Amino acid sequence: MPDLLLEIGTEELPASAVYGAVEQMERAIGELMGREHLVFEESWVLASPRRLSLTVRGLHERSAARAVTRKGPPLSAARNEDGTWSKAALGFARSQNVTESELVVKETDKGSYVFVVSEEPGRQASEVLPALLAELVTSLRFKKSMRWGSGEERFSRPVRWLAALLDGAVVEFEYAGLKSSNVTWGHRYLSEGPVEVPAPHEYERLLMESCVMVDHRSRLDRIVTGAEEICRPAGDHPVMEDEVLEEVVQLVEWPGVALGSFDERYLRLPREVLAHAMQSHQRYFPVEDSEGDLRPSFLAVHNGDPEQEEIIRRGHERVLAARLADAEFFFDEDLKRPLSDRVSDLEHVVYQSELGSMAEKSRRLAALVESSAGAVEEDEGLVRRSKRAAELSKCDLVTHMVIEFPDLQGIVGSIYARLGGEDERVAAAIGELYLPRRLGDALPATTEGALLALAEKADNLAASFGLGHVPTGSEDPYALRRQALGMVLILIDRGLDLSVSGMVRQAAAQLEAEAHGFSWTAGSEEAFSEFFAGRERVYFTESGYRYDLVDAALAVDWDVPLSARRRLDALVEARDSGLLARLYTGFERCHNLARGQETGTVDGGLLAEDSEREVYRAMLDAEEAVEAALAVLDFRGAAGALEPLCAPVDRLFDEVLIMAEDPAVRANRLSLLACLDALFNRVADFSKLTWD
Repeated sequence: MPDLLLEIGTEELPASAVYGAVEQMERAIGELMGREHLVFEESWVLASPRRLSLTVRGLHERSAARAVTRKGPPLSAARNEDGTWSKAALGFARSQNVTESELVVKETDKGSYVFVVSEEPGRQASEVLPALLAELVTSLRFKKSMRWGSGEERFSRPVRWLAALLDGAVVEFEYAGLKSSNVTWGHRYLSEGPVEVPAPHEYERLLMESCVMVDHRSRLDRIVTGAEEICRPAGDHPVMEDEVLEEVVQLVEWPGVALGSFDERYLRLPREVLAHAMQSHQRYFPVEDSEGDLRPSFLAVHNGDPEQEEIIRRGHERVLAARLADAEFFFDEDLKRPLSDRVSDLEHVVYQSELGSMAEKSRRLAALVESSAGAVEEDEGLVRRSKRAAELSKCDLVTHMVIEFPDLQGIVGSIYARLGGEDERVAAAIGELYLPRRLGDALPATTEGALLALAEKADNLAASFGLGHVPTGSEDPYALRRQALGMVLILIDRGLDLSVSGMVRQAAAQLEAEAHGFSWTAGSEEAFSEFFAGRERVYFTESGYRYDLVDAALAVDWDVPLSARRRLDALVEARDSGLLARLYTGFERCHNLARGQETGTVDGGLLAEDSEREVYRAMLDAEEAVEAALAVLDFRGAAGALEPLCAPVDRLFDEVLIMAEDPAVRANRLSLLACLDALFNRVADFSKLTWD
C-alpha cells in the first residue's frame, strides 16, 4: 500500500499559526479521507517555521466501493392497476441503466417510493487525491492571513512551494499559482537549495541532511536536552516556561543552544523583571542554581551554523545587555517615588473615553472590594488592606517599567509596594489583580487578592456590557469570556458565596454616577445575565457534570457560582443514590397539574381529605428544613428534606381528585400543588432533568 506526502512550503510562519494549522490538518485529513471512502493506516503532521507537512501511511490504492441508493417516483405513480410497472417506473429504470427487475420499493416518511440500489465501484486514490489535497490546503484558516502577488488566495504567510507524492509519483494540483512537485527546500542558510524527494519515506532523512529537523517534537527534545546538558556541569538548571518553549520550537528548523552571560550587577533587579526581559522580549531561557536563585547566565536557541556559535553567543549577549541596562535604569528611576505618590498621576491616564480615568477606576475598585470584604468573615484588617490594595493597584501603569514592559503590570506594582513598605498582603494582592490571566493560570492566593481580582473583572464586565460590547461568535476583543470564567474560578476556589450580578450592578451604578454618559439598562442586565450563565454552563459541563444537572442548577442559581457548584454536587450525589429519581416522580405529578398556576395561599379549612392534610403538613415541615439547609448552602440536606414528601404526594394522587367539581376546593388543591412545585424548585429546576 502506498504512502502519501504533502508539504506546504511558506515564508516563516508565526508559531501560533503553525500550531493552529497542525491541529486543522490533523482533523481535516481524517474527515476528507472518510468522505472519499479512502482507507489508510495512520497519518501525522509535522511542522517548522517554513513548512507544514502531512504524511499518510498505508493508503489503499482504491477507495472503498459503496452502495448508492437513488430515489424514483412514488409507488402510487410507479404501479399500474394490474400491478405492472408504469411508464414512470420504467423510465426511471432506464435512466439508471437497470432492468425493471432491479427496482425495489421502500417505505419513507412520505410514503412508499421506488428505489434503485447499486454498488458504485471505488476510484483510484491517484484520481481522488489532487482535488482532496487542493481542498485541504485551501481550507486552512488563520487568525491573521494575507494575500500576496496578484492572486486572491489567503494564507498566514506567502506559500512558496508545494510538494505532493504518492509513493514515487507526483500528485498534481495547483494552489496560488503554484504546481505541486517532488521538490522541497532545505534550511534557508545552511543547505545548498532544492531537494528532490523520491518517495515519502525518504522525506525526513533528506531534510535532516539539509539541516532541517521537520519533526517539531524532535526539535523540542533537542532544545530541552541541549539546555540541560549545557547547565549540568555547573549544577545549574534551565528555566523553561512552556509558552516560551513552544514558541521557540517554531522559530528554528535546525536548533542549537548557546550559553551566554550578563553582568552580575543586574541580579539586583527583581527576578520577575530579569526573567521577563529574557523570555518575553528575546525568547531566552534564564538559568538558576540548585537553590533556585537566578545565575548571571541565559540560554539562547539559535537557527544558525553550529560552527559559528561563539559569534552567535556574543551577539545575543550584546542584545540582552542593552535590554537589562534599560530595565536597571527604569527600576532605579521608579524607586525614587513610592507607589502611593503616583495615585494622582492616574487622573491623567484614560481608562476608556466613555469611562473616565484610571483614577476613577481605582476608586470604583476600592468601593467594590470594601463591599465584598464586608461580607467575608475574616480578620478586622481585611477591609482596610483590600481597599489599600485597590487604591494602589493601577499605580504601576505610570511607572517606567510597565510602560516599557506592559505585560508586567500588577507584578511591578506588587514589587514596588513591597519595597515601599506596604503591608505584605497588600503587596501580594496588587500582584494578583489580573489573575487568572489565561486558562490554567494560578488563582489569587490571598483573600485580598481574590477580592481585588473579582472587582477588576466585575468592573470590566459592567463597563463592556453597559457600552454594548457583547461578545459575538468567536469575537471577544475585551476578553470578557476569560474574565467571566476567572470570576467563577476565584469564587469557587476561595469559597466565597458572593453574588456576581450584585458586584456588576454596583460597578455599573458607580459608572453611571460618574456622569460620562454611561447607562446600565434592562437590556444590559439581560445580556450580561445570559452571557455569564452561558460561561458557567460551559465551565461546569467541561468539568464533567451532566448537561441536564447543570441546567437544573443554573436555572435557579447562576448568580452565585459557589452555590451553583455545591448544588450540582448535591444533585450528582442524589442522582447516583436514586433519591433524585424518587423526587422527580413526586415533582412531575405536581408540576403537570400546577404548571401555569400561581402559587396562592392554601386554605387549611378546605383540605377535607386526610391525604391532602398529610401532604400539607409534610410540605410545611419540608419548607422549614429546606430553607434552613439552603441558608448554609447545604444542598444535600435540602434535597434530603424533600424526600418525606414523596409518599404523601403519591397517596394524594391515588386518593384525591385534584380537579374537584367545587371551584374553591379545586383552586385550593391546585394552590397546594403549586406550592409543592415551587418548593421542589428551591433545590433545582426539576423540569430540566432528563433520564436517558
